[in-house]
Amino acid sequence: MALVRIRRALLALAACCACAPLGAAEPATLAQIAAQMGQHAVVRAEFTQTRQMAIMKRPLVSSGRVLYARGHGVLWQAEQPNRTTYALGEDRIAEIGPDGARRERGVREVPGLAQVSRVLRALFDADTAVLQQHFELSLRGDAARWELDLKPRQPQLAQFLSALQVSGGRFVDAVRLDEASGDVTQIQFRNSKSADAPSAEELLLFRGPPAPPKR
Repeated sequence: MALVRIRRALLALAACCACAPLGAAEPATLAQIAAQMGQHAVVRAEFTQTRQMAIMKRPLVSSGRVLYARGHGVLWQAEQPNRTTYALGEDRIAEIGPDGARRERGVREVPGLAQVSRVLRALFDADTAVLQQHFELSLRGDAARWELDLKPRQPQLAQFLSALQVSGGRFVDAVRLDEASGDVTQIQFRNSKSADAPSAEELLLFRGPPAPPKR
């Protein structure tokens, strides 16, 4: 469960402040960031993801919508180039095809999305203790415009992940994931909006259709 929880990290974007290791003054800033993120029970945004694989010359680009809902997880709804939805919970992932077919997948099968989900949940749940326990942190900026670098402390996580960057202000604006393999994933978020609760349709995507009655 610890390894599942620590898979919370990604993100990047430029910020114009001097970089310094996490010190005595920074936990307060990190607490401010967590506090303002924790005000949002539900966040919807559009995303563009660019994945540059070491074995390919051209990057893979996808776009769509993402939803964070406290107590439920993250809905990752890719619309281009292919329509696929991922419902990412704490310890399981459901892949939902354009025809509505649902398939449960393990976290290890889609580690990049799992990382994004864990980081978003850690930030919006104000769970900074997990980040500080499992990552070396370097913070730039302030609560209005910040950038957080995360480097894995544990060898198990470092086998997959080299570094993470998260940046934003009121919401997360960008994520960068550098994998140990040399692959790099960058995600830009835009038009982020908060809400009080997920819709009935979104809840159904998280939970799945009800089981048929037993005969």
